[in-house]
Amino acid sequence: MFTMNLDSLTPLKEKLANHRIFERINSIEELKVFMEHHIFAVWDFMSLLKKLQKDLVPSGSPWVPNPNGNLVRFINEIVMEEESDQAYNNGAEISYTSHYQIYLDAMTEVGASTETILRFVEMVKSEGINSAMQKINLPEPSRLVMSHTFKLINEGKSHEIAASFAIGRESIVPLMFKRILDQSKLEDDQVPVFRYYLVRHAELDGDHHGPMAHKLLENMSEGDPEIQQEIIEQAIKSIEQRIFFWDGVLDALS
Repeated sequence: MFTMNLDSLTPLKEKLANHRIFERINSIEELKVFMEHHIFAVWDFMSLLKKLQKDLVPSGSPWVPNPNGNLVRFINEIVMEEESDQAYNNGAEISYTSHYQIYLDAMTEVGASTETILRFVEMVKSEGINSAMQKINLPEPSRLVMSHTFKLINEGKSHEIAASFAIGRESIVPLMFKRILDQSKLEDDQVPVFRYYLVRHAELDGDHHGPMAHKLLENMSEGDPEIQQEIIEQAIKSIEQRIFFWDGVLDALS
C-alpha cells in the first residue's frame, strides 16, 4: 500500500502553481515566446512516457503475458491518448493525432515558429538525441529541462522515472494549465487550438491520468521505505526543474 506522506511536496507545488509565468501570457507575442520554449517539454514528455512503457510494459514477439493487467492498461491507455487523441476539428470530421501535433498546430495558428523544434526532432531521428542537443541552437531553458529528462531516462531507476512522470508531470499539469486558462487575457477565439490543448490536458490529467499515475507508484513502491524516499526525492527534483524552466521562460519574456 502506498503510505508515504506526500505533504512535503505541497510547498513546491504551490510555488509552481503561483509562478508569475501564468500571468504573463496576455498577448499573441508573449504566447509565441512561451510556446517556442514549451514545445520541447511537450516533446520530451513523450520520451519519458515511452521509456516507462518500455520498462514496465515491454513489447515484442514472442509475447509474454504481464500478470499486472491494471499496470498494462494504465500505461497503454496513456500512450494511446497522448499519441492518438481526438484532434481539434472545429466541426469537421473526427480525426486523431498526438498531443505534440496538436501543440504544433496551435503554434502555427498564432504564428509561432516551429522551425527549431522540427529541425531538432529530425536530427534526433537521424543522429540521436545527444547530437541534436549539441548542434541545434535551442532555447536555454528548454535545453536544460530536456537534459534533466534524458539524464533520468538514461540513468534513473524505473520507480524514479515513474515518480517524475506521475508527480513531476501528470499531477502538476492540471495546476499549471488551469492557471493559464484562468489568468491569460487572450480570448478563446484568438487561440482556439491552444485552448483546446490546455482544456484537454487539464481534463485528462486531472480526472483520470493523475489518479492512475499515483496508483502506478503504489504498485511500484510496495511499502518499501527506501523506494518511497527515492520517489519523493525524484518528485522534488522534477518539480524544481519545472520551476527553473518557467523562470527561464519568464526571463525570455522580460
